[in-house]
Formats: sequence, structure tokens, C-alpha cells
Amino acid sequence: MNIKRSHEVTHDGSDLWLLNEAIDLCQAGQQFYSQATKGADDYNIKRIFSHMAEVRKTILSRLAALFKQVEPRYPQTIERIETLRPSLSPYYAEAEKAIGQKRVAKAIKVLITAEQYVLSRLKLAAKRASSQLVTRQLAEGIASLQISCDSMKNLSLNKQG
Repeated sequence: MNIKRSHEVTHDGSDLWLLNEAIDLCQAGQQFYSQATKGADDYNIKRIFSHMAEVRKTILSRLAALFKQVEPRYPQTIERIETLRPSLSPYYAEAEKAIGQKRVAKAIKVLITAEQYVLSRLKLAAKRASSQLVTRQLAEGIASLQISCDSMKNLSLNKQG
């Protein structure tokens, strides 16, 4: 007996909400870090900010592709999703101000707090996702962001010492 298996991924409509939030969080970060790279004077900070922007760009392209794959199955859910406004704006505004004042250690401290928030939201989304593909994409993004966040923490420790 020859059994055909469907390789089509099944998703729950709630995965759209999770993907949407993850996309919004990554977009906000990518925009901030791309802009902050231009305003940073220190080579190491420029490098880390540039890397943070690039990591988010990669995550965004993968999550956006996944969102487009899931979206057609749940049109009623899409109508109810409004763009989430991640509560990262205060962090980014404070970090931008500190960078402008050449208070790099302060900016990094604020950004580490923001990154911890993003990581916690993405980890929660990965736990709640019903699709293994969504969970896997989020986990890959989380790992990349964690590495970048650790680099920023190490930079912070070096700046203090």
C-alpha cells in the first residue's frame, strides 16, 4: 500500500498573531540599529549595531516569508490584526539620546534591557506557536539575537572596566 503524505505545514490562526508581533519587534529593532549605526562613533559599537540590524533583517525576511505562507489560510484573522506597536520606543528614544550625548555605556545598558524584552517576547511566541515551522524559525531568530545581545553585554563590560 502506497501512502502519500502531505508535506504541507499546518498552522493555527494564532500563529499569525505570533508572527505579526515577532515581525513588528524585529522591524522596530532593525530600524533603530540601522539608524544608530550612523550615529555611533566607536568602531566596536558601530560593528555591533550593524550586526544587530543585519540579524533582524535576516529574521524579518524569514518570518515575512512564513507569514505570507500562513496568511492565505486565515483571512478572517488578518482583518483583526492591527499593526502592533511594540513598547520598545521608550528604550530606543532613551538610547538614542544617550548616544547623542556620547554616554555610550548608558545607551548600551538601555539597549540590553530592550533586547531582553525582545528575547522574552520571542521566546513566549515560540512556546505558544502551534506550527513546528513557526517555532523553528523563531528559535533560530532567538539564537541569533541572543548571540548579538551577548556581544553587546561583553562590550558593556569592557566599557565599564
